[in-house]
Amino acid sequence: MKQFPKFIRNILLLFSLVILSSCNFNQNNLHHSKEYTISPDAVQQKDFYAEALSSTHLISNYSIDSSKSIKDTLHWRLTKDISKYPQFESNYQILEAIYNMSLEELELNINSDSLFDRSDKKDEIRTRDISYSVILALAISNPEVSKKSLMYKVKEGKIIQDPGTGGGWPICSDQMTWSIAAWEIYLTTGDKSWLKKAYQIIKKTTQINLNVVWDYNEHLFKGESSLLDKRNQNYPQWMDAKDIFSSYSLSTQAIHYQSLLVLSKMGKILNHDTHKYEHISDALKKSINKKLWLNTKKHYAQFKYNTNASILSEKTDNLGQSLCILFNIADDKQKKQIINNTVQLPFGVPCFYPQTPNLSSYYNNSICPLVQAYWNWSSTKTDNDKSVKHGLASLIRSSALCLSNKENIIAETGNYKKVNSNRQLGSIAASLSSIYRVLFGLNFKEDHLQISPFVPREFKGELNIKNLKYRNSTLDIKILGFGNHINTFMIDSFPLNKNEISGLLKGHHKILIKMTNSLPYSSEIKLKENLYSPQMPIVKLIDSSLIWRKNIGEKKYRIFRNGELVQETNDTIFQLSRQNTNTCYQVDCIDKNKNKSFLSKPILILSEKKSQIIETEWFTNQKETYIELNDEKNSDFLFKVKVDESASYYIDFTYANSNNSTEINNQCVSRSLWVSHDYLGTIVFPQRNNNDNTNNWTYSNAIKINLKKGRNSLRLKLETFNENQNIKKSSVFVDKIRIRKID
Repeated sequence: MKQFPKFIRNILLLFSLVILSSCNFNQNNLHHSKEYTISPDAVQQKDFYAEALSSTHLISNYSIDSSKSIKDTLHWRLTKDISKYPQFESNYQILEAIYNMSLEELELNINSDSLFDRSDKKDEIRTRDISYSVILALAISNPEVSKKSLMYKVKEGKIIQDPGTGGGWPICSDQMTWSIAAWEIYLTTGDKSWLKKAYQIIKKTTQINLNVVWDYNEHLFKGESSLLDKRNQNYPQWMDAKDIFSSYSLSTQAIHYQSLLVLSKMGKILNHDTHKYEHISDALKKSINKKLWLNTKKHYAQFKYNTNASILSEKTDNLGQSLCILFNIADDKQKKQIINNTVQLPFGVPCFYPQTPNLSSYYNNSICPLVQAYWNWSSTKTDNDKSVKHGLASLIRSSALCLSNKENIIAETGNYKKVNSNRQLGSIAASLSSIYRVLFGLNFKEDHLQISPFVPREFKGELNIKNLKYRNSTLDIKILGFGNHINTFMIDSFPLNKNEISGLLKGHHKILIKMTNSLPYSSEIKLKENLYSPQMPIVKLIDSSLIWRKNIGEKKYRIFRNGELVQETNDTIFQLSRQNTNTCYQVDCIDKNKNKSFLSKPILILSEKKSQIIETEWFTNQKETYIELNDEKNSDFLFKVKVDESASYYIDFTYANSNNSTEINNQCVSRSLWVSHDYLGTIVFPQRNNNDNTNNWTYSNAIKINLKKGRNSLRLKLETFNENQNIKKSSVFVDKIRIRKID
């Protein structure tokens, strides 16, 4: 500036000061990567952008297909009155706009019956969807509509399982998310009448599931993974509904564990004996960590294939992992290892990883905001600043660019699917949880509200929630600074030693929280590009050899006999040894990245001397070559089995159930298997894709039983706990009984 005259230099200096004084020094990026950037008021992803023009106005030019030209700018403007909800204010206009948009979408999703709809398509809410949403945010923002919506999913005092794979329950039993949601409503409202009502419903439904899906030998719950109900996406193609029922998924274990804890806590408040549920939950927690934890990978497995073997699918189920952290199934060391060692992608954490090859995107190759929100929440429990920041950015980007809370985002591109609803309730709750559960760290307990903010450095400044209803009080909460540790915690200008608000508090109060402005520097995440697991081998039995084809990138294969690893090989043929036993073979492959495929379809080789087929009609007077099981016919079907030696056997049945397809409806049939006076477990007869029962036979699940030498009395009995949870009558045809000796 020396080349300019003094008066010019003074003018330039004054102009510079004016410019600097008008700058917002908080205009740092909330997120920056090669894929996209988030500033305090905008999102930029290559040629696409979203901008918050105010806290009530968002614009976006986002296109589903990034290869096409930019479409016209679209607008979201607030049109609904959202003043009854907690109000959020900050230095970041993009956060405010997404929060307000989410509240408006929540309000739009309340139908004329004062129930939450699932999305803008006005489809009926599912038990799991409303429950996961209530847990995340709706118990905080709208507990009354949440109550009504939860009660809508109750019939005859039992929680309804959603229609789904093979006819819903008991293939899947994640209706128990309802109990965790009901508990969260009690924690936020302190409503004792609600607690009493919910307790009876949960207890009744829990007892049914303990009879049907709890495995007293494995100390695990059988059945399909929660939320991810597109079975061809996260299970091998050969696994049909009965195979899925026989498996043990991570998320299902986590849900049942927390549900049992909730039942115990409710019971104690209401002075009921809860020792039974505490005992089962303790056994379940131990079994999860013993049987589903992968020591070499430092995270949990996706699922255990079945009772007959200890083989695990080593993919990650990231909803299940998040729940294991939040519900304290994992210890502190495991929690950190999970967040550090689970692969996250540039656009967020995938539903599972690696992806399944040769399939379209839905949960496969997908980032689901609901799953992302639980991951973000669990990341705050491990002091992992990088994971929290990355997860918050994922939700901000998708909501802002799409101008709505979409259901799923394609993992590789960040685009939303063409078949994808707006105003997805779970995704709305996910956006709200970024404020409630992460930045403000609201954690509701039996007798107090704990406030443990987690504010990444990039989100520093002033954060406010006003008009937060907590039991009989209304709270205005202000956070200053950043970090995950509190320096001072004050209520109405009085300092408190703990960051807790009593559940007995009444009236309107102001809370001021000053953070320490420090965060752990050692946090790490495993950020990688998207990968697919190798293709599952298609194995054929030719003469006395197993044969399969080698695909590109496959390095070696593993051969399993009766669930035990017998050989690793680079070859594509395996010669079987001669043996007079019942044997099951499966093969998987490992690629250059050390990722494993799913196990191949089982090849069962039966010994004529150690297996037998029995016809069901031998035990009836009817002319047909099969029997029908329904509420009236053969509700207690007795039959005899004769064996040559006392030993353990597998028993299963050929059946036909054409009540509907394998994907929808809720008419899976189940019966209790008894040997003499001993209850052995549940036989399931899931729905099949055929309208002609007599031409669509398959095997049920198999149960291990002990038979004595000679004649044994068995029965398939319709117990009250076998009734479908949607109270729909159904029937099934059963043809043959197969007995296989276990060597």
